[in-house]
Amino acid sequence: MKVCLISNQIAAWGKIGGFGTATRALGAGLAKRGIDVSAVVVRRPESGQNKVETLDGITVYGAGSFETLTSGKIFRQIDADIYQSQEPTIASYLAQRSMPDRVHVVTCRDPRDWHEHMVELRHTNLKRRVMFPATWYYEASPWVKRSVRQADIVLTPAPTALTPRIKRLYGAEVSPRFVPYPVDLPPREPVKSETPMALFVGRFDHRKRMERFFELAEKFPECSFVAVGEAHDKSYDEHLRHTYGHLPNLEMPGFVPRFGERTVADYYEKAWVLVNTSAREGLPYTFMEAGAYGAALLSALDPEDFATRFGYYAANDDFEEGLAYLLKDDLWQTRGELAAQFIAETWNESNCLDEHIRIYEDLLRESRR
Repeated sequence: MKVCLISNQIAAWGKIGGFGTATRALGAGLAKRGIDVSAVVVRRPESGQNKVETLDGITVYGAGSFETLTSGKIFRQIDADIYQSQEPTIASYLAQRSMPDRVHVVTCRDPRDWHEHMVELRHTNLKRRVMFPATWYYEASPWVKRSVRQADIVLTPAPTALTPRIKRLYGAEVSPRFVPYPVDLPPREPVKSETPMALFVGRFDHRKRMERFFELAEKFPECSFVAVGEAHDKSYDEHLRHTYGHLPNLEMPGFVPRFGERTVADYYEKAWVLVNTSAREGLPYTFMEAGAYGAALLSALDPEDFATRFGYYAANDDFEEGLAYLLKDDLWQTRGELAAQFIAETWNESNCLDEHIRIYEDLLRESRR
């Protein structure tokens, strides 16, 4: 079996994001199971990425932006049995058009209708606003929507939260099937920090509203705060570090990878609470990763009721009240333990890989029949 993953990114060569993390984790897991895995991603030569690389057993093909938008040649070259998009884009349509007799799978990780796009535009810089027409063509044009409707199967990492948005965006006839994220479970019982620790993990994008997290650090000097990540917008990154870097209870270690010797798991293990201040999300990978390590959740968004069940849902941006609530009587620990149990039962790499392979085998049998 030969599987080709299609994504705008993979967690390497300086790219930071949930799609990239999911692509690399899934591809590496499938490769360990003996599957021939390739990935087509947008190439980033400025970060040292070559046209063809090997990463965790995945053959990674780096395509230029113009080639990604216009050509399906690379998909014919790979000649896979299964093409799986990690989020539908114009590349999904090109793969289907280039290899119509193969199996095509689309995973909707963060479906964005006009409301979500408008939220993005409100919380971004001028460059991203100017680039919006190209972004729309790549992510939301009629050809992208057609690729979802024509796929052999549509998957989603959220059991219920994203389904209404997927149907609204791509059509009522689209019925996504839930498949969990490939989340690594802790190899041992996590050892939490002795004093309260609040953690942020992700890109320092404008829509993440990082200022809310740093303002929380100012109001809770008795707690330590760690913001793991950096911004693609270097001026915004420098602004945040210049404005808040002086706080004595704040650590900003920069980007820490999920893969390698020193990983973000070192921070998940110590954290009491994961804070998410974003204006918009799908179902963040960090929710599952932090939950696996027994961290409670403090979030302004509540997909799948994760914040309600496993922490505090700051529906009114009441992060101060939420953090105080979780720290009182060690409620964070109770909620974090519930999260760890839930993740261990459902959201783990083994379940994810088993389900993907089962789907692949069923679809290949059906196509041959």
